[in-house]
Amino acid sequence: MNTKSLTTPSGIIRFPAYVPVTTFGGKYPLDALIQPYFPRLAQVVMVSHHYALQMKERPRLPLMIDSGGFAALFEGSRIIDERDLGVLEVNLGETPFLLTPWDVLDFQEQRADIAFTLDFPIPPGLDSDEATKRQRLTITNAHWALRNRRRKEMCLFACIQGWDIKSIAACAQAYTDQGFDGIALGGMVPRARDRDYVLACVHAVRKEIPDLPLHVFGLGHPDFLPALYAAGVDSVDSSSYVKAAADGVQWRAGTKLPDASTPERLRFALENLSLASAVTLPMQSQLSTNWHS
Repeated sequence: MNTKSLTTPSGIIRFPAYVPVTTFGGKYPLDALIQPYFPRLAQVVMVSHHYALQMKERPRLPLMIDSGGFAALFEGSRIIDERDLGVLEVNLGETPFLLTPWDVLDFQEQRADIAFTLDFPIPPGLDSDEATKRQRLTITNAHWALRNRRRKEMCLFACIQGWDIKSIAACAQAYTDQGFDGIALGGMVPRARDRDYVLACVHAVRKEIPDLPLHVFGLGHPDFLPALYAAGVDSVDSSSYVKAAADGVQWRAGTKLPDASTPERLRFALENLSLASAVTLPMQSQLSTNWHS
């Protein structure tokens, strides 16, 4: 059964909740056009650590900030074991930068209502020694964050990573009765085509931790949401609503307009988000009329 709600410093989130992912910094201009509508169409918004660093004004609703650990999947990135804590070295330019659990937590405590611990994704087929290392450091980073957080009103979610159902259950077990405010299951995006497997992972986590809010990263297509919620997922985050719109795709109608204008892409994004969130789009008919006039 889904947890009913979660109280954050910026308001109450009622579950189940679809969490739109957005960015700051201008790399994806459509995001800036969508952001003013979030308070009408969503209960909470997700920003990755990298883009949150570029945020000048926070959204007017509860804010999730993840750790940015997905950068471990970037070519040239390296996970360093530093005194049993996991540090990520990211090489995107001439000078590598470090993503540390203490820097991530410090920033999250300044901005986030809900924070996610620094985790390291385990893609399918990863070498077993590296997979074990990533899971171990994901767990130790989570426990370190729980011990060292200062802003107690910020909700802290421990991240789960694993390479199969058994290892995912073991990771969840490491967080049982530790004092986390929630848990978050990662690593499902590259496995999303096998929905039965994803649901089995959710059930394995719920067996170990039945009572905390459960978030799943990156799974947000509306036709999968009912099954996820029924399995015990409380919230999911996704940028699929805007990525589809950028490609001219409108989920509800099942249509694609490859040469869509910017106003049309904005309308598609809002309609996709309203469908996923099960919220009526305000002034939908008027907006549609104006943009097509």
